[in-house]
Amino acid sequence: MQEKDIEILRKVQSGDIQAFGEIVEKYKDRGFSLTLRILKNHHEAEDSLQEAFLKLYRSVSEKRFEGKSSFSTYFYSIVYNTAVDHYRKFTSKRFNITSIDVTDSNYREGDELLKCFDETEIDGRLYIEDLNLNTEKNVLSAEIQKIVNKYIGALPEHYSVILTMFYVNELSQNEISEILSLPLGTIKNRIFRAKEKLKEVLLRKYPTEELLEYI
Repeated sequence: MQEKDIEILRKVQSGDIQAFGEIVEKYKDRGFSLTLRILKNHHEAEDSLQEAFLKLYRSVSEKRFEGKSSFSTYFYSIVYNTAVDHYRKFTSKRFNITSIDVTDSNYREGDELLKCFDETEIDGRLYIEDLNLNTEKNVLSAEIQKIVNKYIGALPEHYSVILTMFYVNELSQNEISEILSLPLGTIKNRIFRAKEKLKEVLLRKYPTEELLEYI
């Protein structure tokens, strides 16, 4: 956790309610991206994220967060679990982060990563304007960004949530493993497989050398 975050949390624990606003301002967009990826509904995602911040505030002010894990891990654990709870309330379907639902008899490993995805039908209006999947690398073009956004959005949830955590929330593979209670090997495998399929998609339009730094 950055030193500034530690300072802010200490202020909150000392009763400075206004200081918590700095935490909200810093993490709200990325937190919303993860929540929306799970709930796929703007209104429900907003409600869920607001509840997550309330839970975080209570936890910090009551000094239940002891710093044993990083603040980002702690925060996104609350965001993720709150969103999953909302998902269960509003749908009869169980949120599935572990299994792969593939029924095709000719299924090959990785096929589900391109299921229902067609980069020729991209509509920029479908994307979240503040969704930044590449905060540390240069984005080659708006078109590539749209393809990446649509690709992740089209993935089964057991891939899309992990990639959102990895690219948007900038969590390490170990942090993602801890938050989702999945083996580290599973996290690494899904990120690797999804990135390889994304390369296939992008290579249809761009030369290899242009993609190496981006991917």
